Amino acid sequence: MKIAWDTVREESLTHLRELVKLDTSNPPGNERIAIEYYAAVLGRYGIDFVIRESAPTRANLVARLKGSDSSKPGLLMSSHVDVVPVEAAQWTRPPFSAEIANGCLWGRGSIDMKPKCAMDLAVITSMKRAGIEPECDLVLAAVADEEAGSELGAKFLVDRYPELIRAGYVLNEIGGFTVHFGDVRFYPIQVAEKGFVTVKMTVSGTPGHGSMPRRDTAIEKISALITKIVNTPMRLRATPLMERTLTSLGVPIDSAPALFRPMLSNTVSPTILRAGYKDNVIPGEASVVLDGRTLPGDNPESFMAELRAIVGPEPSFELLKTAPPAETTVDTPLYDLMKVKLEAADPGARAIPWMIPGATDNKFYAELGMACYGFMPVKLDPHLPFGSLFHSNDERMPIEGFHWGLKVYVDTVLTFVGAKFTDIFE
Repeated sequence: MKIAWDTVREESLTHLRELVKLDTSNPPGNERIAIEYYAAVLGRYGIDFVIRESAPTRANLVARLKGSDSSKPGLLMSSHVDVVPVEAAQWTRPPFSAEIANGCLWGRGSIDMKPKCAMDLAVITSMKRAGIEPECDLVLAAVADEEAGSELGAKFLVDRYPELIRAGYVLNEIGGFTVHFGDVRFYPIQVAEKGFVTVKMTVSGTPGHGSMPRRDTAIEKISALITKIVNTPMRLRATPLMERTLTSLGVPIDSAPALFRPMLSNTVSPTILRAGYKDNVIPGEASVVLDGRTLPGDNPESFMAELRAIVGPEPSFELLKTAPPAETTVDTPLYDLMKVKLEAADPGARAIPWMIPGATDNKFYAELGMACYGFMPVKLDPHLPFGSLFHSNDERMPIEGFHWGLKVYVDTVLTFVGAKFTDIFE
């Protein structure tokens, strides 16, 4: 039985709104409330699923529709249900209200990444309702803890339950949204992401009484080093992927605009500064946490050597956490399909391979040998500061852009698993 596409559009918007209303801020997490929502929706249509908790309230859900041809590599649709915390007083609208205003759905998670959750639910429930069997396995994963490093989410599943999620391909977040560059519209498909190296840098100085100022203090030293880090860019280096992408856009590597710069070098940002314990004591130690991001081909050792060349021999380094970069080939049927579907949906636009400067769960899925892509299509107006709304105040999703992307996403996945959009929807 065919389903009215307009019905699925509205159901998907409802799913998105209901998920945004759930406060799954990480920390503390509490992804279980979102997983319970998934469970209710999947249960409504008789879709089997399993839930695995990595810690109390830190739940992960996996559902699988078995394919008719076991020789074909399956497709994993993955989304994380946790979001970063908010500073509610800085928001125009309450961050967990899911209000609709000015053509947008407002709220934490409305971009990162609960729209993809709704898209995944649309695909798997529509196939089940229409009685369509995929040719290859179609797997849905809703996971915890991505915003804090994935230890309790994707990494937990990869390490403990790999057979639950194993597939040939992964569609995850970040990719397929409109980027306006001059007169050109392009759609980056994420095929690579930088690694992260989180380092605590510490310096020492002579402690003393606050009434006796001196220059050579731990605070003065850490301040000077932070200034040096901020003002000293790391070595410019284009990976083969980014060289190919920039060449196709006609962008010179050595004069690339700000949009491209984070993908052309390792980067480091000071994020947490600590010093002192009493207002009248000059502290003897100060430290800063540095968020390092590494290009494919680099590792923690090469990154810290580059950082050491900037700050000199004095500060000590403590490696807090790390995860490697990840990169997937563009020479796959799934990449070709995504490119075709995006360009057909927005004639005149170009889909290109892309590296993101941040990290996603893909770097852990890649450990299982899966080809991992970022693909959450959204059509964007050039005036919406989409990229700057990730993890920011007033996060919001344009509803028309979401509906456009929903159709592209559903059509792409159905085609890949051997079904047709017109077989299911009217």
